[in-house]
Amino acid sequence: MRASGERPRRIIVDCSHIAPHPAPTGIPRVVMKYVEHGTPVAARAGVEVLCAEAGPDGFHLRDLGPIAAAEVRARKPIGLKLKLEAARYGARLLGALARLAAALVPARGVRRAMAQLEAFSLDMVPAMQRRRAVRRSPPGRRLDLGAGDILFCPGYWHDTETSAYARARAAGAEVVFLVHDILPVTMPAHYVYPWRQEFEARLSASLDVVSHYYCISGETLRSLKAHAAWQGHSPRASIAYNGFDPEPPAHGEVPAALDAVLAQAPWLMVGTLEPKKGHEDAIAVFSHLWRTGYARPLVLIGRRGWMSEPVRDIIQTSPWLGTRLFWFDGLDDGAVAAAYRKAHALLFASEAEGFGLPLLEAVSHGVPVVTRDIPVAREVLGEGDFYFKGRAGLIAALTALEAPARRAAVRERQARIAWWDWASVAEAVFTDLMRMPDARVVGEVVLDSSRRRPVVQTRKSGAEAEMPKKVASIG
Repeated sequence: MRASGERPRRIIVDCSHIAPHPAPTGIPRVVMKYVEHGTPVAARAGVEVLCAEAGPDGFHLRDLGPIAAAEVRARKPIGLKLKLEAARYGARLLGALARLAAALVPARGVRRAMAQLEAFSLDMVPAMQRRRAVRRSPPGRRLDLGAGDILFCPGYWHDTETSAYARARAAGAEVVFLVHDILPVTMPAHYVYPWRQEFEARLSASLDVVSHYYCISGETLRSLKAHAAWQGHSPRASIAYNGFDPEPPAHGEVPAALDAVLAQAPWLMVGTLEPKKGHEDAIAVFSHLWRTGYARPLVLIGRRGWMSEPVRDIIQTSPWLGTRLFWFDGLDDGAVAAAYRKAHALLFASEAEGFGLPLLEAVSHGVPVVTRDIPVAREVLGEGDFYFKGRAGLIAALTALEAPARRAAVRERQARIAWWDWASVAEAVFTDLMRMPDARVVGEVVLDSSRRRPVVQTRKSGAEAEMPKKVASIG
């Protein structure tokens, strides 16, 4: 560890399990943003920033330079595409067989074994892609961590053995985690076994290793502190919200099927299909409204996630699929931007989130948001009357937003939202990170509130450029 008053010599950013990509999303995007914007902040203080990846013998240098999209496509030969498709089919088949075996032989041991087999099937394709990414960007020389080093872990620390961080701590380095959420602990039913138990075990073990936690929301901080207290710990932790950089207008090819439904100004849900996202509630409510004469469609945009089979079955067996209900997977940024611009509103139905990026994306496009009343949504959007609780509350919220005056009022209220960009977030976190551990902000937001900027893009919003058509009616 550093001596009192000593400046760190290096910040080692843990990029384990992060594959280079020209347009990263989710956690990889967070890691890339910290590297991009944090490096010059540290350089001004004379501190070197290095990217590293955990290996069996310690941490190795990683090169995470951006790769051109054309280069990425060129490096994926037809043989690999066929292999990935075969693996996807095999994974689905293996997962189905595991669930069938668990249903036929409901003994606890069999259920656990089949759950492990299903988890393996879910990871088959991602594991192939990770191995390919490592081959394309192999680890460099081994780093000798020691006193004066800060190992900053803003990514997949929960998928790395805690012993790797314990060895770094034993060598004299300081270990700092960025926590996106601990939902596998607080909502275990929404995550696959045994991964959720591995997550909890690694989180608990980290309490003896990590000197400071940055949490991406106040709700995540509260959950972390409650879990730590149950373990007999009181960790030093603070809040460092994710940044948001409104993207310039993205123009790309919009699939004909999506373009056709966007002409009807649909409701929009954006996010991976997984249990906590609230798709089942949304589809049930919309199905009820459609039966009573409501005409506005619902468009779901998002790839398949873990434990998505039930909601996919609901979508694919719905009598409204293709007429009122639509699901698009694998859209590029231009198509998603077009969906935001032409949508009637965004429905954010998640039961819990670590942050909630679609909230800011929708607001930046001038699209009103109706959201489930969860703590993170209130942290991002503030107070307002656009929250709902339960299916009855969702029905009321959906129908109320059909009134033009009501929709305009929600848009106007949300248009006043300001947020931090990634440059200000990385500057605040790296500045705090370079302080002595006992001098860092604890229990509060690390970010400077004066650095927040309006989220709404200065260009004419989609709702102004193309007012949604009045297609809804309530029978």
